Amino acid sequence: MIGVGRFAPKGRAAPHRLGALSRRRVAAIAGAAGMLLTVGGCAYYNGLYNAKAELRAGERLARQGRASEAGSHFGEAAAKAESVLVRFPRSRWRGEALGIAGRAAALGGDCAAARPRLDAALAVAPRDAAVREPLVVAQGVCQVRDAHPLAALALLEPLAANGRAETRPVAALWAARAAIALGDATRARRILGPLDAGAAQWELAQASLASGQYAVAESLLTLRAARGDARPDLVAMLRTLWLAGEREPFERLVGRYGASGAPSADRLALLMFAADLQMADGFDDRARAHLLAARRLAVDSVADAAAAARLTLLSLAPLSHLEDVAAAVRRGAAAGRPSPLQRRLDDNLLLLEMLASRKDPSGASLFLAAEIARDSLRAPRLAFQLFRRIDQQVQGALMAPRGLLSAAILEPDSAAVLRARLRERYPRSPWALTLDGGSPADLPAWEASETTLRVAWKDVALHFADSLAQLRAAPAAPSTKRSVRPVKRPVPKAPPPESIP
Repeated sequence: MIGVGRFAPKGRAAPHRLGALSRRRVAAIAGAAGMLLTVGGCAYYNGLYNAKAELRAGERLARQGRASEAGSHFGEAAAKAESVLVRFPRSRWRGEALGIAGRAAALGGDCAAARPRLDAALAVAPRDAAVREPLVVAQGVCQVRDAHPLAALALLEPLAANGRAETRPVAALWAARAAIALGDATRARRILGPLDAGAAQWELAQASLASGQYAVAESLLTLRAARGDARPDLVAMLRTLWLAGEREPFERLVGRYGASGAPSADRLALLMFAADLQMADGFDDRARAHLLAARRLAVDSVADAAAAARLTLLSLAPLSHLEDVAAAVRRGAAAGRPSPLQRRLDDNLLLLEMLASRKDPSGASLFLAAEIARDSLRAPRLAFQLFRRIDQQVQGALMAPRGLLSAAILEPDSAAVLRARLRERYPRSPWALTLDGGSPADLPAWEASETTLRVAWKDVALHFADSLAQLRAAPAAPSTKRSVRPVKRPVPKAPPPESIP
């Protein structure tokens, strides 16, 4: 016993010292393990936690019909999950990260990235429906996106009918899209039957538009309009109808939503959107009707001014005299002044008047004025008169033949007469050459006309800028201060002698 403590044999540690060393090693190992667990925990909470949150946000927006907003969340979810996979390739949460990356990529439309992640996630996933069903749904989504509707239905239809409560809605929506792609609307309605009617009708309408079944889409959207249900994707869906040339269904739906019980702000935005599309394609009468309806709905001056300025722009098309155009723009300024469009109308009118009043023997100023009337003010009849005036006022002017050809393009009814005049008076001009299929740029007069236009524009630009600066400079407010006469303060009287200590 004596040799066990202080007198232990040399080279061998005492037992109590061995115990202390063991305890220190265990503590060091435990500390290292704790550090590893902490790093792993950071991977989970900083990576997967945020990826899950983004995925849930995207799914929530997708259920609300806000597909464009949902896409950004799906992209973020996939990126965060991929970051975890790269930084911690052997983490015990690898399977979960694979599943999130694959599901988010599939729902976001990146199936090339989704497929290998989903296959890998299913290979390591436990036999638990809560884990496996969302992965199978994501595979079905990619089959729909890749135009394999039969394969998609094989995956999705069983889950839509018998999957978990959380799985059934998403599986049903994508299975219905696959059925619509096959042209089987009856099957799609049966699949969506247990779901909310509104969500089902929106989904069917979107799928019908994607497959070109515009009559089906119109009937479904008509049902939603009757309930005043205007969702964020409605504008994109109506744009699809318009670009497909389905103008009458577009017009009917805009009218139904305009008269529906949807919120006033939504109806106002829809009417303005429709008017802009119609103005761009020359349907001025329909655009005017929507703008008048928008003014009745407008509850603030900004919205009312935007509609009023567009109505002013529409009113210029039939006018052929500069005085009438100027009067219309200035008359509309009272209601449209807060609108940026009204300011552009005011500025373009000022520039047009300055160009039209210049003494220019080349006719370049009149030509530029006509282009502003045609392109910026949408006043083609005024532009026609200004193009013709170059030849009428300044015979033999450099820009006269170009003006005649431009006028002929604007007025088909007068085109034959104007072309005959061009051939008769300016037979060797570049623009007479174009009537026979030649290129005007082959003759020196073409470059001369371009140079003349540049010089005329430069001459008027400085004057125009100075005029705008003077118009927009706020006038100094007259002083309203009244001169105040200085008031003399009374000098305090000296205290009586007896009060002085």
